[in-house]
Amino acid sequence: MDKRRKRNALILVLCIALIGCWQPSAAFAGVKGKGASRAAAEAAGPGAAAVTETTAAAEERTSTQETAAVTETAAAAEETAAAQETAAETTTAAETAAAETAAAETAAASGQSGTLTMIAAGDNLIHKTIVDKAWRPETGTHDFSFLYSSIGDLIRSRDLAVINQETIFISDNALISDYPAFGTPQAMGEALVDAGFDIVLSATNHTWDKGFRGVSDTLNYWKTAHPEIKLLGIHESPEAFNTIDYVEKNGIRLALFNYTYGLNGFSASQYYLVNLLGQKDKFLSDVRTAEANADMTVCFLHIGEEYQYQPTAYQKGYINDLIEAGADLIICAHPHVVEPCGVVTTASGKSALVYYSCGNLVSAQSKLPRLLGGLADVTITKDESGTRITAWDFIPTVTHFSGRDVRAILLKDYTDELASIHHVNMTDQPVTTGKLWSLWHQITGR
Repeated sequence: MDKRRKRNALILVLCIALIGCWQPSAAFAGVKGKGASRAAAEAAGPGAAAVTETTAAAEERTSTQETAAVTETAAAAEETAAAQETAAETTTAAETAAAETAAAETAAASGQSGTLTMIAAGDNLIHKTIVDKAWRPETGTHDFSFLYSSIGDLIRSRDLAVINQETIFISDNALISDYPAFGTPQAMGEALVDAGFDIVLSATNHTWDKGFRGVSDTLNYWKTAHPEIKLLGIHESPEAFNTIDYVEKNGIRLALFNYTYGLNGFSASQYYLVNLLGQKDKFLSDVRTAEANADMTVCFLHIGEEYQYQPTAYQKGYINDLIEAGADLIICAHPHVVEPCGVVTTASGKSALVYYSCGNLVSAQSKLPRLLGGLADVTITKDESGTRITAWDFIPTVTHFSGRDVRAILLKDYTDELASIHHVNMTDQPVTTGKLWSLWHQITGR
């Protein structure tokens, strides 16, 4: 009994001691987070610590995964937002560009704005010596392209290019002829198109050199071979004679007229075949009509006195009447030498830019002043304030002629080396670039 009581008493003491050491509330009181869990686990003993470490690790992994997931989600959201912003910017830029293009097209369609460049050359006077140099026996055809090889780039750079085709076309080479009654092969037309000309003037004093046949051959050639070319000055019917010619480019509509003073003593078989300055009442009436239907009215006149450096009184008077009727730009040919150019204002205050003579572009004439030509170069602008000429120039050219080398060259590109072999050295006087420039300045004041 004594031993048993002693043993029971010892067990009771041990239990009381163990109960006094167990304080679970104090072990976790006021502690939060992974550090507190580890401290409590360590206080609870090695086993509890191991379990707690595993739990803490799991919590850490979970927290890390959640953080990564949140970060990835945020990054994805940012990328999506950025992509949406970029897409929105791209869409806005595209919409803006489309709107601007549409606005420009609408403005052009409605005639609100535009810019047009135009260049016009003087007499394309084709003597038989030039025709002979253009003959190609190997093909049995004529090739006149060499005449414009040095100015083609300039001609083609303009929106519209005009040439005064001094001599009439013929379809039968048996009718080729020289002064005073010219006949030029239709192959000339191919060279003009290749050079970049798209408006051809045919009302000259040589229009009736081959009678009705010449006018008919010229009309038929352009109508069938190059209907895209605007041919002025001659007509196949009364209806065509009474129809005003218009050309529209870059949103600008031009009314175009081409008239000649006469036909070297000939008379056309029908009044409507060739536009004559003697038909003045009709001409002025048409110009007035054109003013109401075009942005700008351009008149090409074959007028003036041959080999004179100043316009005649008749020329000035006629041009004055055209300006009063509404003409805005007047470009003349026929004298075979250049004459001055500038803005002309009538007594009533109306104005127009006038080129009194563009001289020869190409010819075989044998006097130094007749080598000079001028290209009328204008820029026409249309905007909300109206249509007007905003820039203009007169570009000098020279007809070079030496052996088989015949061509129009810009005077700025001409050299004394070429001038020294010009055929005019043998027929008139020594040709130099200095003389040509001096004559140009003297006549044109430019």
